[in-house]
Amino acid sequence: MISRCAFVLINLDHFRDLGLKSFLQIAFYALRFDISMLLTVNSVYLVFLLLPLPLWLLPWWDKMLQWVFIGVNMIALAFEISDWAYFPFTLKRSTADVLHMVSRKGDFWTLLPHFITDYWYVPVALIALFILLVTVNRRIVKVTPVTSRPTGRYGVHFLLQTTVLLVACGLSIILIRGGLQRTPINNSTALQVASNKFVPVVISTPFSIIHSYTNNQLPELHYYSDVELKKYFDPVKQYSGKPFRKKNVVIIILESFSREFTGLGTQSYTPFLDSLMQHAYTCRKGYANALHSAEGIPAVVAGIPSLMDEPFTTSYYGTNRITALPGLLKQEGYTSAFFHGGTNGTMSFDVFAANAGYDKYYGRTEYNNDKDYDGNWGIWDEPYLQYFANMMSSMPQPFLTTVFTLSSHDPFKVPEQYKNVLPKGRLDLTQTMAYTDMSLRKFFQNAEKQDWYENTLFVFSADHACLLSDNPDTYSDMGVYSIPIVFFAPGDTMLRGYTDTIAQQIDILPSVLDYLGYSKPFFAFGNSLFHPASPRFTINELDNHYQWLMNGYLMKTKGLVTNELYDFTKPIMGVNNLAYSKNDTALQVVYPYFKAFVQLYNNTLIHDKMYVPN
Repeated sequence: MISRCAFVLINLDHFRDLGLKSFLQIAFYALRFDISMLLTVNSVYLVFLLLPLPLWLLPWWDKMLQWVFIGVNMIALAFEISDWAYFPFTLKRSTADVLHMVSRKGDFWTLLPHFITDYWYVPVALIALFILLVTVNRRIVKVTPVTSRPTGRYGVHFLLQTTVLLVACGLSIILIRGGLQRTPINNSTALQVASNKFVPVVISTPFSIIHSYTNNQLPELHYYSDVELKKYFDPVKQYSGKPFRKKNVVIIILESFSREFTGLGTQSYTPFLDSLMQHAYTCRKGYANALHSAEGIPAVVAGIPSLMDEPFTTSYYGTNRITALPGLLKQEGYTSAFFHGGTNGTMSFDVFAANAGYDKYYGRTEYNNDKDYDGNWGIWDEPYLQYFANMMSSMPQPFLTTVFTLSSHDPFKVPEQYKNVLPKGRLDLTQTMAYTDMSLRKFFQNAEKQDWYENTLFVFSADHACLLSDNPDTYSDMGVYSIPIVFFAPGDTMLRGYTDTIAQQIDILPSVLDYLGYSKPFFAFGNSLFHPASPRFTINELDNHYQWLMNGYLMKTKGLVTNELYDFTKPIMGVNNLAYSKNDTALQVVYPYFKAFVQLYNNTLIHDKMYVPN
């Protein structure tokens, strides 16, 4: 806490919006993270201290234990205090990469004397805290003389001490993980109690290092200069030319809704969604940028494709500042809420919602009626979508809401009363899609009676496609990412028709802003579907293998090395590989755009640049 106060005061220029009351609130919430960190750092010491063995018979044991205690805590404090000076260079708490920097020969050790001279208060504070820690520790710890230690009935002492050790370990594990909630706390959890800007005040540097140690980092790429990169991709978008219209925005993310099983595919199980597509702007060639829910949600809401081995939310970069629809529209007077009937904490959706700027998160806890619990993931779609419609009617307009359905997920069950009513194909998935589609129909029957309905833009997207298929011949390559993407505005007869323009989840953010007439600059990896853009592309990644669809060509790579290139307009894939054709110029056109995009993605995440500064 002493360090936290000093950290804020020394870097006050970066925390001018943080008043005393807010700081005290953050400091209170930070206790949860501090206790977790302290128990992690001191876990070895605690185990040694409580071992049910007669180690007190060793004259050096107690002194050794206390120096272990002093040593590990001083190492933690050294990293903590160094961020007093290092923070302005990174604007975040140091992460595990600082361990690699310190452990290898290089500039760090060369610059260390200069660092100590320029930031003299860091070593002075470290020495002062070392003296304080040693002094206070000596006063607290009373080493019991060996003659007064238990000598008889050692069996009783062993059982008692073993019980103490087990209880202490159990409590420590609970406190290290931050409580009994589903997901242990990590760096991103701080977003639930503070905005990105103040996350460094919530967490300590040792906590940040511990919880980023096992996370993979992206390599920084330098294929193109900043000027050259903008010739391929400029992530700063700005659409103007029409007045801003404060329409409500409702994003409906459908669990595992493969395009194959809708009216855009071979056999439909979604009659309501199909009928709605006829009165909407529907993308026949929509693709997901991810294969998992925790990756699909950031792609839809914040335009962040999944190009890492783990979801953005739990990744090394999970506390980065991002550009997301709720955060941008909040500046235009919008209120916002994220709805998901799953158990709170599932896949860190609540953490992402906080980072994206949603005002409220409504999960299974807030729904507060487990009579509608499906026994697996959360609340059945039918009652939860009614709850969603009713909750929006209590929100001030304009609002932005997002709901993520859950019933069309393995184990693919529907309520008993619908098992013999809804159509069921060869795959169990299809009946659950039919159930969610029926739930959507009832949701719209409720919604169209509300006063906000006519002034609303509805956006439909799947979080990802399902890996199950009735037609394996067409369900490969991009087929495994094929999803419906639909824009429906009941009060706008101009937003109609089908398009064959390739669309991806990361295009949704710029498309919504363009449709609303948002005229301020913003960061986006994707492009608006309502605005001329070049190039039109789709990207996805799995296990360091990329797929890049552009200009009618599908390119596959291992890492950044091209293995395959096909004419995507041909009905048969995998036959004519153009990647090694000397006469084909397609690769020369497509590959530079791919390299530029991956460089843009990696470097903006590494340097926390996925936003336009105010």
